[in-house]
Amino acid sequence: MKRILSIGMLLAMCCTWMVFADDAKTMPARVGRFYVAPSFSFVNGAYDDDGELDKFGDDEGAVKVFNLGFALEYGILDWLTAALQWAPGWTIWSDVDTVVNPLATDQKININGVYDLFLGAKIQIIGEKAPVKSSMFRLAIAPGIKIPLPGTDFDDQYENLMKGDDVTIQNADKHVFAFGGRFYFDFIIHPMFFINLYSEFIYYPVKGKADNIIYHLGDLDTEYGFDLTFELEPHFEMAFDAGTLGIGLPLNYTMFADKKYDTVGIDDVTDASLLKLSPNIAFMLTKIALPLEFKLTYAIPLYGMNYNALNTVSLQIRLYFRI
Repeated sequence: MKRILSIGMLLAMCCTWMVFADDAKTMPARVGRFYVAPSFSFVNGAYDDDGELDKFGDDEGAVKVFNLGFALEYGILDWLTAALQWAPGWTIWSDVDTVVNPLATDQKININGVYDLFLGAKIQIIGEKAPVKSSMFRLAIAPGIKIPLPGTDFDDQYENLMKGDDVTIQNADKHVFAFGGRFYFDFIIHPMFFINLYSEFIYYPVKGKADNIIYHLGDLDTEYGFDLTFELEPHFEMAFDAGTLGIGLPLNYTMFADKKYDTVGIDDVTDASLLKLSPNIAFMLTKIALPLEFKLTYAIPLYGMNYNALNTVSLQIRLYFRI
C-alpha cells in the first residue's frame, strides 16, 4: 500500500505539460485560430526537497505519456481575443514503470485521462491597435476560469488493481473549479526581435476529491491552493516570401502550493516547483487559402523541488481562418 501511495504522490506532480503561454499579441478582429497540439512527455527521475535529482531505477516510477491538446481563439476586436483552451487536453496513452500489485507483475499502470478546460479573454491594453498606442511595448491581461471535466472513477480502478487488470492510479488534472489570470508584456527591441514576460496565477477556491487512487479510497477532500508561473522569452521573427520564421527560448518557472488533505495522520504534500528551458521554432505559411503555422518545442527540466524531471516534446499545428 505504501508503494502505491508513493507512486500516486509522485504522479500528482506530473500534471503540467505544454500550455499556450504565447506573447502579448491578440488576434485581428474577425480572425480565428484553431490549434491541435500532440505532445510526448517522459520522466526518468525526480527532484527531492533539496533540489537533488534522483534517477529512477527499474520499477521505480518512470513515466511516458502521449497527450493531445486543442485550443480555439477568435478576435472580437483588434485588442480583444476570446479563447477556449484544452491544453494539456487528453492523455490518450501513458505507461508507468512500476509494480503495485506483487501478484500481478505484468499489470500495466497508467495516468490516462482528461484535463480541465480554460475559458478566458485576452485584452491588449498597450499596443499598436490597443487603447493605449505604442510601437515599442505590448501589454495584455487574460482573466479566465478553469472548467472541471469528469475525472477517473477510482472505485472501478481499485477493482482493476486488485484483479490484476490495467489500472489508472492518478487523475490527469485536479477537476475542480478555479479562476485566475495571465499577464503578458512584450518589449519590442527591433521589428524582428522582442522580449516577452509572461505570468499566470490560478487559484482553486473550493475543495476537490483526492487525485490519486489511494487518497480517493479514504474519501479525502483536498485543498489545491494555487499554481503560479513566470516566464521570460527572447523571441526572433523573420518574414519570408512564403511566410514567417520564429525562434524562441523561454525560461519557465512554475510553483505549486501545498496540498492540504481533510484528514488526520496523512502529511500534506509539500509545495513543488520546476524550472525548465523550452527552445522552440515556428514556421507559418501565409500564401495559402487558410494560413498554417507549425511550432515545435522541447521543454527541458533544469531544476526543481519535489517535482518530476519532466521532459516534453510538442508540436502545435495552428490553422487561421476569417469569419
